[in-house]
Amino acid sequence: MLLGHRLKQRFWLARLLGVNDRGQEDFSVPTVHSCRCEGSVKRLVTTDGTDATSEAVLYTTVEVGPGDALWLPGATPGDLNTRRRPLRVNPCPNIRGETDHFEVYV
Repeated sequence: MLLGHRLKQRFWLARLLGVNDRGQEDFSVPTVHSCRCEGSVKRLVTTDGTDATSEAVLYTTVEVGPGDALWLPGATPGDLNTRRRPLRVNPCPNIRGETDHFEVYV
């Protein structure tokens, strides 16, 4: 891991388990993971093709899915007011071409 020594912050991740007939989402219990979080105001195109502006980027070894919920360092896990969704997730390869870490834009 190229960035392993720099992942000193923590974020919480709740995986999207599914959506019922009424459109209500079901998530796993939030779990804590290592990351490096940087403020990053950046215009980007989301996975569904819409324009969005990110407020931060997380560098982590944990793969985050497009429907997952996450809480940035310092936020209270489970609080719907501070919950974020990934706008885009970029896998970053190491020199052997294997995935080294992920950049998660929120």
